[in-house]
Amino acid sequence: MITTYVNSDEMTMIKSDKFQYNNWVNLIQPSREEMEEVAEYFNIPIEFIEDPLDPEESARIEYDEDTNSTLIISDFPIVDKNIRQTESYITVPIGIILSKGYIITICSHEHDMFNKLINRKFDLRMKSRFLLEVLLTVSTKYNNTLKKINRERVKIESNLRHSLTSKQLYELMEIEKSLVYFLTSLTANGDTIKKIFRSRSIKLYDEDKELLEDLMIENTQAMNTTELYTRILESITGSYSSLISNEMNNIMKVLTLFTVFLTLPTLVFSFFGMNVHLPNLTWIGTIGVAFVMMFLTFLFLLQRNIFK
Repeated sequence: MITTYVNSDEMTMIKSDKFQYNNWVNLIQPSREEMEEVAEYFNIPIEFIEDPLDPEESARIEYDEDTNSTLIISDFPIVDKNIRQTESYITVPIGIILSKGYIITICSHEHDMFNKLINRKFDLRMKSRFLLEVLLTVSTKYNNTLKKINRERVKIESNLRHSLTSKQLYELMEIEKSLVYFLTSLTANGDTIKKIFRSRSIKLYDEDKELLEDLMIENTQAMNTTELYTRILESITGSYSSLISNEMNNIMKVLTLFTVFLTLPTLVFSFFGMNVHLPNLTWIGTIGVAFVMMFLTFLFLLQRNIFK
């Protein structure tokens, strides 16, 4: 799908039905024909449009001298729709292509990151500012998503204090997986932001540099928060794994004690039931011998603190 935006006289963004100078072209899940149309019209490498559609593509910045265009790829978080049991997140790439006279954004998933940008006044001629605004929106989305993840973690942890189920552990596992995606993508995004600061193909003005510094701070904050939540989650899962192991050991100890006490009467009755010469005992005496052996075994185990 292709959506084209241009500036109105009031510098608001309005949709346009054709390509023109200083416009913004937003591609969401484009078809092959749409990709070829945009690449041919704006004279950009077709790879610049194809690469951001690859879910495995890593964040980076690339410049093409022949067409004087720059591709910036950054990862942003979305809900993993393949996981229905709980809310899990993955990261997907978004591409921003800048050149004289146009801005192109490409993504393989529908998203709402541009809503605030569309609904405010913005000069599309300020291409470097547009790039930084998009990347700042990405970093902000990470921080907002991390807050949601932490609230969910606290909720699960509270439920774990009352009852321990495999469903809750599965939810913690999904949160941990989401944080791994975040940390990997945020690290790559941070490297890309640093390269933008040193890049000669992207002209930054003084106001842009201030925005870039805010972007670096926001991305670093997201990275630090992700690392903190990851360590907390590892501690929680490790503690509950030890708790599960301890409960299993207690269950096995109880079952073993039951086995021992049930085996002793069986041993006594089997012994006196053999067809050999033994002292004559009534059935009450046989039961008495069994109880004596059970009592002596109980005292022995009690001295060794087995019942604690």
